[in-house]
Amino acid sequence: MYKSLVIKVGTNVLTRPDGRLDVTNISHLVDQIALLKKNGVSLVLVSSGAVGAGMELLPSLVTEDEVARRQVFSATGQVRLMELYRQLFAGHDLVCAQVLATKGDFRDQRHYDNMYNCFRGLLGDQIVPVVNENDVVAVTELMFTDNDELAGLVARMLRVEALVILSSVDGLYDGPPEDEASALIRLVEANDKTVMEFVQEKKSSRGRGGMATKLKIATKTAREGIPVYLGNGRRPGILNALEAASWPGTIIR
Repeated sequence: MYKSLVIKVGTNVLTRPDGRLDVTNISHLVDQIALLKKNGVSLVLVSSGAVGAGMELLPSLVTEDEVARRQVFSATGQVRLMELYRQLFAGHDLVCAQVLATKGDFRDQRHYDNMYNCFRGLLGDQIVPVVNENDVVAVTELMFTDNDELAGLVARMLRVEALVILSSVDGLYDGPPEDEASALIRLVEANDKTVMEFVQEKKSSRGRGGMATKLKIATKTAREGIPVYLGNGRRPGILNALEAASWPGTIIR
């Protein structure tokens, strides 16, 4: 069993079809994370969902500027999301902490060192870092492609043993995931460039990225010795499969 992980959870795992936070599924994921912590796993949670939570809080927002709307949704939604995580982790006698980052924080050596030291301090005290992009200040060149990129950067920063990326599909298919004739690709070698032929360009309804982004980040991370697990965050007990060594998704190594 891995002793250090970065787990990234996408927007469509955390929200319902109507855009509201899916408290039931978030609670189920926290239960699984708490069990991993109980078993001695050091982990960081990279969580989307702040913008969606803000939309739920402010359905009648009048701000017309698209960038400003995202900033307002994120600023208000992040509070809602973190309060939910605080309550759920507290139910397992765990403390969580908020870490917000921009791409610039990984480019500036002082910011990078400060963030690394913060992570080490939190993990040393058995606190669960909950990481998200700082959408309030992250615009244009400061933005990550999506939180998959952020998760990959954090995984490589901390040199964890594995990165888990949870979305609303099981993993990489050899055709459209919604097509019953498509087969799940269980294992991808990081240096196999032909696998990109199977990637569908379609993105999820509310997320910024897609499978192409996930595979790009995953292969880059795997080449540095960190295997990446792609899986469906709505599958019951998905994280328990890490211990069972029977991952029901795609592994990139």
